[in-house]
Amino acid sequence: MLKPNKFFNIGCLLLLFLLNSCSKNPEPIIYGDDNCEYCKMLITNPAYGTELVTDKGKIYKYDSIECLAAYSAESNKEEIASLWVTDFGNPGNLINLDSALFLRSEKLRSPMGLNLTAFSDEKTLQDIISKHSGERLTWDEIAEYVREEWDE
Repeated sequence: MLKPNKFFNIGCLLLLFLLNSCSKNPEPIIYGDDNCEYCKMLITNPAYGTELVTDKGKIYKYDSIECLAAYSAESNKEEIASLWVTDFGNPGNLINLDSALFLRSEKLRSPMGLNLTAFSDEKTLQDIISKHSGERLTWDEIAEYVREEWDE
């Protein structure tokens, strides 16, 4: 029977490390401990945390959709692997921005005050609109809105 040598074991560990370090997936936000990369505020509200993952697997965390939008607008798009937002209907659960639905509502106060919220499904979004009203937005509309509001 063949015994793996120590170089083989080290090589396997190195390969596993490299594969994990280049992940395009988010990591859990530690509310009350992690700070927003953009505004530097403490991330405290599990209904609003967001993340940007670079093509090299580096993760940047934000306290709101507005901070994510502002930071990503200033970033090199080629280096962004994925963007993640919290599902308002399931606080603490990050969903890929590509599948998220967005709402701007004065009744849902986001940490940075532009009142932007994300949802993973149409039913929850419609339920919130019927209770709190608001305007449904696309990611491009959010990026434009943040730029207009914060560049004044």
